[in-house]
Amino acid sequence: MSMQVYTGTGDKGETSLASGERIKKHHPLLEAYGTLDELNSVIGYTRTLCDDEEMDRILEDVQRTLFKVGASLAGSKMKISEGDIKNVERLIDRYDAKLEPLHGFILPTGIPLASSLHMCRSVCRRAERRVSLLLETTIAYTTELKYLNRLSDLFFVMARYANLKRGMPDERV
Repeated sequence: MSMQVYTGTGDKGETSLASGERIKKHHPLLEAYGTLDELNSVIGYTRTLCDDEEMDRILEDVQRTLFKVGASLAGSKMKISEGDIKNVERLIDRYDAKLEPLHGFILPTGIPLASSLHMCRSVCRRAERRVSLLLETTIAYTTELKYLNRLSDLFFVMARYANLKRGMPDERV
């Protein structure tokens, strides 16, 4: 027997946490969850535009790691590690080494893949702000915040690389 998609328990603006606690759907924790979900969806769309196997594999890994971020926010024992952060830093360094040094701001545009990666970056920044807000009430999410901060930088260098690979120069402001 399959599980029913709707339950009706959230019809009055509340939802249940894994602990069973009921909270408002506009609670900062749910804002963070929702933004992580949105980010994961934008990454999924970006993957449909990706013709680079390595980049697609990286984006898939990021999607899976974002589930760890959400689980961690939910109080699960699944946590983001310093190793997850170091992995993103290595990827940033690897892609950035292929790019011309940046001297100022660029417009978030280019080929569809690059533009979508810029969307990932901006949604990731919003997720970072949502998790940052949670730090006002707990110190438990500092590693998740650091991961999201690095992840947005990874999307940025990947977008620039995707443009470079197709001969599309950065559009400077």
